[in-house]
Amino acid sequence: MPLYFFSFFYALLAMALLVPLAIKWGFRFGIVDQAPCKEGKDLAEQRSKIHCKTTPRSGGIAVFLSFWIAVFLTLGFNLALIGIFLGSLVIFAVMLIDDRSNLKPGVKLLAQIVAASIPIFFGIRVYFLSNIFTGTYIAIGWWGIPFTILWAVGFMNALNLIDGMDGLASGIAGIASLGIVFLSISRSLPIAAIFGMALVGICLVFLKYNFHPAKIFLGDSGANVLGYLIAMISIWSGLKTTTSVILIASFLALGVPIFDIFFSIFVRMKKKKKIYEADLENIHYQLHRKGWGQRRIAFLFYTITILLCTVPWLMLTR
Repeated sequence: MPLYFFSFFYALLAMALLVPLAIKWGFRFGIVDQAPCKEGKDLAEQRSKIHCKTTPRSGGIAVFLSFWIAVFLTLGFNLALIGIFLGSLVIFAVMLIDDRSNLKPGVKLLAQIVAASIPIFFGIRVYFLSNIFTGTYIAIGWWGIPFTILWAVGFMNALNLIDGMDGLASGIAGIASLGIVFLSISRSLPIAAIFGMALVGICLVFLKYNFHPAKIFLGDSGANVLGYLIAMISIWSGLKTTTSVILIASFLALGVPIFDIFFSIFVRMKKKKKIYEADLENIHYQLHRKGWGQRRIAFLFYTITILLCTVPWLMLTR
């Protein structure tokens, strides 16, 4: 049996055990979204507060622990894995504090940069960019360092930004991971398949608790860890093939939240707001204001993500 099946089943089992515990820990340690809804108020006016009950935002605990349990049981230990693990540990720890105490945007950005930088010291960074049609490639030298950091930070923010409604971030991350798995298997990239299948198992179980009406949220810790790990899948896979196929596939698979980043920045700049300032300009909030329910929005974004995941296949079979 291929190893990626083991990572999938380990992740399923770990999540099934840890999510109920994460819910209890969220309430016990105050890692919760307080119920903000008030009678007579337009819920769409309350950014990311469209639920009317106190809900734990401690899902990142289950995500982080389950992923590394699955991967270490499947692959064991090596320097590259340790580098990625340490980076994920930094972003998980800082964002878990943020879930509890609301850190300043600058502190969170610094944590993202540090987390993205740690794997570079273990050799995990982009060294080449290539043409997936011709197989030719160029070495980008030291430019690979800022590219790697920007790539990982962008993915973390993309998933964190889209995590404003039940099931959005976890569902998109699960579909994106599955798309990466299929492409990885076809391109003989076992590490990417193992990572991806672990994430598929994690998101599948988490959606049971996170789909509307959610019993638990990812929180900043969960959304950032998922974004970080998907970024690391694409970067590490590139080390083995000198192709950009997984980079492209990962970027397209997260096309919805990535587009949402640029859309939100554009709107905020147009309205002369700070680009890191929380508001209601994200696409899912605008759809909600127009009367779309959370489940309808989630299914729309899932469908778009599935379609985007097919693009790399079409590019490779032309």
